[in-house]
Amino acid sequence: MQSMTWRSMALGEAITLKRGYDLPSKKRVKGKVPVYSSSGRSGVHNEAAVHGPGVITGRYGTIGEVFYATDNYWPLNTTLYVSDFKGNYPHFIYYLLKTINWNNYTTASAVPGINRNHVHHCVVTIPDLTTQHKIAYVLGTYDQQIDCLTRTNGHLRELLKIEFANRFENEDTPVIKLGDVASIWKKSVKPANDPDKYWEHYSIPAFDAEQYPSFDLGNTIKSNKYEVVPNSVLVSKLNPTTQRLWLPQLINADSAICSTEFIEYVPSNKKDYSFYCSALMQDRFFGYLEGHVTGSTGSRQRVHPGDTLAYAVPNPCASEIRDYCMFADPVIKQIRNTSIELKRLETLRSALLPKLMSGEIDVSKIKLYTPPYQTVHANGRLSD
Repeated sequence: MQSMTWRSMALGEAITLKRGYDLPSKKRVKGKVPVYSSSGRSGVHNEAAVHGPGVITGRYGTIGEVFYATDNYWPLNTTLYVSDFKGNYPHFIYYLLKTINWNNYTTASAVPGINRNHVHHCVVTIPDLTTQHKIAYVLGTYDQQIDCLTRTNGHLRELLKIEFANRFENEDTPVIKLGDVASIWKKSVKPANDPDKYWEHYSIPAFDAEQYPSFDLGNTIKSNKYEVVPNSVLVSKLNPTTQRLWLPQLINADSAICSTEFIEYVPSNKKDYSFYCSALMQDRFFGYLEGHVTGSTGSRQRVHPGDTLAYAVPNPCASEIRDYCMFADPVIKQIRNTSIELKRLETLRSALLPKLMSGEIDVSKIKLYTPPYQTVHANGRLSD
């Protein structure tokens, strides 16, 4: 069946990749058009450079990430974008490009970048247009669920922030030093001493990627970490202008560790956990951290953990705290459960991707509600 509907070709026969366009920040005008850099959406502009839908990947900077733009957009000159889909379905091409090992096509220079002429020679296997639509439909279904759950968790976090602020971030609520109601847990763990054990690793890169711990063998973790305990909140002491607050999922509490770049707060009364989680989510807290950083300006500013214990946290009466926790406890539980479900869906999608893109999984029996069509402009550029 595969030989009848699939054929191998050079990537350049299926699509054309083109370098993006320069747009310095000072020349951007606030609008609704997404601007894409090599790391994804990086702002907006009032006019587009390229017709959507579109597919973008990094040329310099972040290599290997692939992005899909549903509408007209502006790809920066650190990116490559598909300027001609040559009759192929854009959403399928997005998934196809995710299967390419982009590091095989980087230039040997001080700042590695993608040579589009080289990657155009990459051999890919392309099915007929109907099969392209069906594959994109299957994978897109997972992406829609992932996007929905991601937005749900974002909304739930905002709900906690707003509800807490409305109740307690006011002049009428007394305050107390954070150090009087919570402590900093700093029990050191050396994973390398247990090299064959899988550790539930809460790291800065894992937070930035998907806010889900990685599971790493002890022999791959070279530095000491902190033990992560139940009822803890992890807050990054590194560059607090980027707000990193983690409610640990604790899939396996016996193996949970975190980077020493995190401050691990543990409320004195575990029943009040949701209250203090919400207190630390507030912009006022992160503003306090920003005001207590040390180090030069740039990417390596840190706050000293002990200095954070002087932060003035709201201290209403016990009944108000318990009333708030009755509201917030199920919200935090839902955030954790949703993040676990997100990871499950992402794992399933990653497993399906190569099988679908190689034709190993037959999608011929899937029925599409609308026939395949192709409406993408051949050259992609709005001004051409």
